Amino acid sequence: MPPGAIIWRLPPPKMPMIFQGRSPHQLCEQLKDPARNGGRTLQQIIEHVSTDKLVGWGWDPGEGRTLPPLSREEFARDVKQWVEKGAACPE
Repeated sequence: MPPGAIIWRLPPPKMPMIFQGRSPHQLCEQLKDPARNGGRTLQQIIEHVSTDKLVGWGWDPGEGRTLPPLSREEFARDVKQWVEKGAACPE
């Protein structure tokens, strides 16, 4: 199935993709931390999940890959609602 999204590339060494072995709380804190999320504010995270082409590839992954359980619009709506309600992280 490689290469996947044509625009995908490895992150720079200073920004490794670190998701494995993290709890939901740790992932949430990482997502909210500009030092670990590509320098984004929470408002920029909303924009990123709503419009970024690479994020959008998740909803058009190609043959042999599984779609997320909700639409991109629903996902972006839920992220926006999470931010508007204070962006709490699970315990």
